[in-house]
Amino acid sequence: MRILFLFTVLTLVGCSSSPKVVREPTPLLKMTSPYALEKQWQLQLDAFNREDSHGLYFADIKKAVYFATPKGGLIKAHKANQDRWQDQVIWQTRFQAPIASGPTIYRSTVIVGTSKGQVLAVNQSDGSQAWMTQLTSEVLSRPIIAEGKVFVRTVDGKVVALNADTGVKEWVVEHNLPNLSFRGIAPITYASGKLFLGWETGQVQSLESKAGALDWQTQVIVPSGRTDLERMVDIQAGLIVKDGRLFVLGYQGKLLAMNANTGNLYWSKEISGFRNFVVDDKALYLVDENDLLTAVDYVNGTQLWQQQNFKYRQLRNIKLYNDTQLLVADGLGYLHWIDKLDGTPVARARHGSGYLGTSEGIARVQIADQQLYVLDNDGYLTVYQVKPADWYQFNHSNDPQGVKKSVTPKTKEIQ
Repeated sequence: MRILFLFTVLTLVGCSSSPKVVREPTPLLKMTSPYALEKQWQLQLDAFNREDSHGLYFADIKKAVYFATPKGGLIKAHKANQDRWQDQVIWQTRFQAPIASGPTIYRSTVIVGTSKGQVLAVNQSDGSQAWMTQLTSEVLSRPIIAEGKVFVRTVDGKVVALNADTGVKEWVVEHNLPNLSFRGIAPITYASGKLFLGWETGQVQSLESKAGALDWQTQVIVPSGRTDLERMVDIQAGLIVKDGRLFVLGYQGKLLAMNANTGNLYWSKEISGFRNFVVDDKALYLVDENDLLTAVDYVNGTQLWQQQNFKYRQLRNIKLYNDTQLLVADGLGYLHWIDKLDGTPVARARHGSGYLGTSEGIARVQIADQQLYVLDNDGYLTVYQVKPADWYQFNHSNDPQGVKKSVTPKTKEIQ
């Protein structure tokens, strides 16, 4: 295992309005995990606050992976472990403004948004700038590419469409925002020529992608209370479209299924959350504001199971791991594999950053090409191969259809 040191490591201290309540995390149950993590390679980047990573993701192509840091660093690295540590990074560049969202790949470019209101496209070949467009405020939503356009949202309530090849503005739509909201924006969802947006006002909109015309708008969560804090109904989780249904999760609000064409309601449940959720052919899987894992039948909204053993453990966005399991990281440095059928924890592993211990601040996990990419607040990007634990391999040498088969990730993160 080798560690690459890139950029100056700094601890960022900033204000954030993300939901924070000091609560005692539930102790983990004892478990002999059938999975183990084998570290492939690791880069040391800029340390940062987790709140600054809300719009940051990984982006990958066949042989390389791109990732960004809030201090303005954008890196392209080989997916495969290189013989020499200095060869792991293909190129790196640093922008003057902090990167707030992205990266997103479009043809031969990589696109990011900054805290200074810029949308930047750089060339995949060498990281040189292809174009830059200045917007009115911070670009916290990950750039979405469709129909030759880049769609982004800014913190002052604007939805902007840019030409993906040149960065020229094609249209802008504005939305009024409340006095108080969490830091972070639900990413724009594109499907069949429409953009779906969840707003801090508790409203959901459908816009025509061609010119930004309003298709429909529905107030799905009604603010209530005497103070701005009590009336916060942010929709921060990414919306998902599946089988003509639009799924929405709001803070201090509900989980809803809507008709994507009309905005009419199919069903709703009293569940409050702000993290991205996932859906497969049977259910929605989500983490609520108290870190309870819940599975809901996506057709009728019936709760299938709820897992309370991770309450207050600061769970991150949940992911589909393979056909039978989910993957979720907690804020104390652990990765958990969950049975999709009944919510039972089936495996656990601890993420370690650097030489001197483990990180308690996993910011983002991505699954790509049978590997886990873990970005933590200490500024480490660590790439793991998931393998059967030694004890399992010893006791199941003739069981090729068991855990050995299921450790292979088959499904990437749904953004």
